[in-house]
Amino acid sequence: MRGSAARRWTAAGAALALTLSLTACQGERMTAFDAAAYVQGVLDETYKGTWNNAFLDLVDLTDGEAQDAYEASLDEEYRRFAYQFDLNDALLDDETRQSALDLLADVSAKAQYTVGATAALDDTRYAVEVSVRPMDLFLQVREDDLADFRAQFSAEYANIDPEDYDAETRAELEREHENAWASGIVALCRSRLGLLGYGDVERILVLVAPDDEGLYTMGDNDFSNLSALILPY
Repeated sequence: MRGSAARRWTAAGAALALTLSLTACQGERMTAFDAAAYVQGVLDETYKGTWNNAFLDLVDLTDGEAQDAYEASLDEEYRRFAYQFDLNDALLDDETRQSALDLLADVSAKAQYTVGATAALDDTRYAVEVSVRPMDLFLQVREDDLADFRAQFSAEYANIDPEDYDAETRAELEREHENAWASGIVALCRSRLGLLGYGDVERILVLVAPDDEGLYTMGDNDFSNLSALILPY
């Protein structure tokens, strides 16, 4: 069983690429209006879990496929969350994992962003400006709560020596330990959800361009950078 010293609670420079599988306008040229609508739709689908028929037509998705894409985006954010707060997903039960996903859905829904001016770079590529107010929830937890929680959590398990138990019992204790850690992290974040604040407006340009098959997408790096800006850890 890992002690608190083994937990990663800082991951400076770690970048988890978020891949978005939405594409648009196969075989056609996208207009500047379409590019802005595409970025707006991708953000709304990713963070708000909402979309309209115009967006579904633009990216050629059904309502069910859009729901699948939203759930996939939550799964990606969960992996980022698990990495940053050192959740051992392999040992988490379904209830614990779902509580984290529910938290992330509630947090993501509070994202603040505005799609602004769109400039054509050439006949097929567009630069779309997005203004963001970064959310500080996870920064609050890390800066104000995590050290005390770590100390308390460590103390609760300080008298448990895994060597005192057989392999099966050790495995059960480890699973209990990891679920308790994850549940505690989720509870810390939930306790601060009503105190969530926003930083100053920051602006970022994202590129919307066709790939080798002529399908328009937002670049993975741009989306990753935008995600890190909207919800920093």
